[in-house]
Amino acid sequence: MRFHWMIAFATAALATQAAYSADAPKPTWSQEVTECDRQAAHGDDPWHVAPPREKKDMNFATAIPACLEAVKKDPENPRLNYQMGRLYGYSGQWEKGMPYRKKAVDLKYPQSLFVIGWLYLSGNTIDKKDPCLTQTMWRESAKSNRLAAQVALPHYTKTGAFKGCGLNIPDTEMMGYLEAASKQTNGDFYTGLLIKELQADLKK
Repeated sequence: MRFHWMIAFATAALATQAAYSADAPKPTWSQEVTECDRQAAHGDDPWHVAPPREKKDMNFATAIPACLEAVKKDPENPRLNYQMGRLYGYSGQWEKGMPYRKKAVDLKYPQSLFVIGWLYLSGNTIDKKDPCLTQTMWRESAKSNRLAAQVALPHYTKTGAFKGCGLNIPDTEMMGYLEAASKQTNGDFYTGLLIKELQADLKK
């Protein structure tokens, strides 16, 4: 039962701890700030390049065309594809956003791997519910040093969310993710406590 209240407190902290980590992979895609970034950057994305926009502050009528144009000019940029998918998801057009979401995932964008993985776990605004895809995506995101994935993967493995998926991640690998996550908490008490609890459980 301890995990239920800790995950509730830690989730908010994890969402705000998006500072770029020195151990994270360096972006190989363009870091040029586009109008798409100005209108659709996500504050939880460690690789965002413009001040973030909350859903309530977005103007979909201008943001969607801006991101469509940006992706057209730079189709292999995972950040822009992620933001395009984000806009379509928030505007109630998630089906239109799926090609962009999948593109960002295929390009192994850590933020997309975590967020789209969450959607496959929850079944919200996605083509199907598939926890096994979540497990695979979160593993890739955790390898790229995305804090949220490094904590969520061990937690949801413990709850049995990935039972029967066939991918058995060694405890030593999970411990490695938690150790990496512990270096990114920025001193947040609840996130640090959750990590310690997960580490203790893995040692049993």
